[in-house]
Amino acid sequence: MKKPDWKPALILSGTVFVLGSFTYWLQFSHKPKKERADAQTKKPLAFAAETDQIAAFRIKSAKGVIEGKCESLAKKTCKVGSTADWTITYPETLKGDGDNIRDYLNNVSGMSAAETVSLVDETEEKRNSILDEYGLSDPKRTHLNTSFVELTLENGKKVTAWFGEDHPIGDKVFVASAVDGKITTDTIFLVANFYRSNLFDKGLTHFRDKTIFGFDRMEVDSFTAKIPSGKLEGKLTNGIWEINGMAADQDRVGTLLSSVAQARAKEFPADADWKGAKSMLRYDLHLKKGAPVRFEILEKAKRFFLRSPDLKLVYEVESNLMVQINKKRDELRRNLLLTQGEKVLITRVQLKGSAHPAPAEFAYEGGKWIQKDSGMKLDPSKIQGLIDQMASEHNPEIKTPAPRKSGDSLTLSFGDEKSPGKFSYLVYESSGKLHARDLLSGINEAFLLSDVLKNAFPLKADSWKAK
Repeated sequence: MKKPDWKPALILSGTVFVLGSFTYWLQFSHKPKKERADAQTKKPLAFAAETDQIAAFRIKSAKGVIEGKCESLAKKTCKVGSTADWTITYPETLKGDGDNIRDYLNNVSGMSAAETVSLVDETEEKRNSILDEYGLSDPKRTHLNTSFVELTLENGKKVTAWFGEDHPIGDKVFVASAVDGKITTDTIFLVANFYRSNLFDKGLTHFRDKTIFGFDRMEVDSFTAKIPSGKLEGKLTNGIWEINGMAADQDRVGTLLSSVAQARAKEFPADADWKGAKSMLRYDLHLKKGAPVRFEILEKAKRFFLRSPDLKLVYEVESNLMVQINKKRDELRRNLLLTQGEKVLITRVQLKGSAHPAPAEFAYEGGKWIQKDSGMKLDPSKIQGLIDQMASEHNPEIKTPAPRKSGDSLTLSFGDEKSPGKFSYLVYESSGKLHARDLLSGINEAFLLSDVLKNAFPLKADSWKAK
């Protein structure tokens, strides 16, 4: 029998393998590298954003010159996309805003030309004439209003993008590239005009650190405040906040304290800007460790300023800070009928009222709610929905004194087997609105119930009747 000749098949197989490998290399290795190289030729700032660390930056615009240096070279966090420690070195020595500088460098690294103009084939005289027309000649780059951004890399190399005149057609600007102070005249970049506004419309405040306080809200264990509506006294007892001796809404107190701890300057005003401002409120926060935090908010011509005897500067702040911390007592009080912690402990519920003359009793047994009494048959599955809403729906207002009852009412008790009446509320209508009064507090007040809770309580028996 004649042996088969495998040689042609092996040659064909090898050829296919080589061609396949070349195609793979072309598609997945060479092509991406070429695309990256092509993209790099359209960037006025010639540096590798993925690997090069930026040791310093220098920005010049009509607003002046701003310079900064990175303090985190050893940590390798001075790259584009990383948040590093920065110092503003000019026009003052100031701590830098790491987040804003990171975002700024992201914008810088993303700057790419929609088109380029080649001057390679032009004579030197013609090239100089064109550069002058574009606002990029040596004399015109010294003009006061000429803008540039310069980055100094870790190895000392300086890359610069100079911004010249607007292109007469389209929303673009002529930009020239320079390396170590020497401008590249072979290629001029046409960059979208929004890069100029993004890079040069920011003043010193944008780049400097705007943090006012340096504490965490979890460090506060008590506070006092003098506000337009009166006085606040907050106290942390066994991990639970009280406000003026009453149960507080833990989330709302936490939000207030976070607003103070995270307060940031909007601007750093001159003395004349805030002199004569009216004091609006004062706060004194006591910390578990460290000095107390004291400050007041001033208002002048609809501008708000924060002043503290412990801080050297007076800061202009956003008006929203005033809204966040100017809270009345009742806005900080607990306004949930049940908390999430109380909710999970409830295994017994009783309700009675206008539509339920015989009390209806429910128990949580075997993983579900059942009705324990022999009266009107109701739907026990409604109980869990009511409890969930009582523990999640904030009520908008606390009425003092409690409004008089003028319609149907319902008394609800919640607890467990040992203490079935641990919580008790009278829910009733008054002037067409639904209120809930805590029968165990001894205080003559009532919660004005939210719209969601208005429909949750079975003041009418029909809504809960078993089908």
